[in-house]
Amino acid sequence: MKNFIFIVLIALSALFALTFPVNAQNLNIAYVDLQRVMLESDKGKEAKNSLTGEAERLKKLLDGKQEELQKMKDVIERQSATITPDARAGKEKDYQNKLKDYQRLANDYQTELQQKDGEFTQKILKDVEQVIKTIGEKDKHILILEKSQAGILFASPSIDITNKVIAQYNDFMKKKPAPKK
Repeated sequence: MKNFIFIVLIALSALFALTFPVNAQNLNIAYVDLQRVMLESDKGKEAKNSLTGEAERLKKLLDGKQEELQKMKDVIERQSATITPDARAGKEKDYQNKLKDYQRLANDYQTELQQKDGEFTQKILKDVEQVIKTIGEKDKHILILEKSQAGILFASPSIDITNKVIAQYNDFMKKKPAPKK
């Protein structure tokens, strides 16, 4: 009985395979590496440079505060033997308050940078999505996957449209009118 069911399943599978042949060439599937688009497109490079500049500016501000904290700590250590315990406690309390302020400021700056990065990414991906949709319709793709999100372990480079997306996205952004301020 088990053999009979097994043979029927094999026969049905073979019949199904012959009835509905699938030609991989007709499927027209592609993938795009959005991470590469973000890094290599003109707008992606602009965003990265902008974020890097902002990060450097904020780092200089934090370095100045850190230097001030270090000087304050050094003064407390040098004067510890010559000042009263109450004065020392007051200076240490001031130091601890400034240290907390510094840590809060560093966290605020980090959050600010992450927020700006998210905003840049969201704006770029919105426009990239339009470009990918246009490519998909024009080239009659039935499916375009994102390389890292789709969990693609292997795909032929011949179906990678990342370079095409980058080129068309750069052209799209050059033609797009500048946003009104």
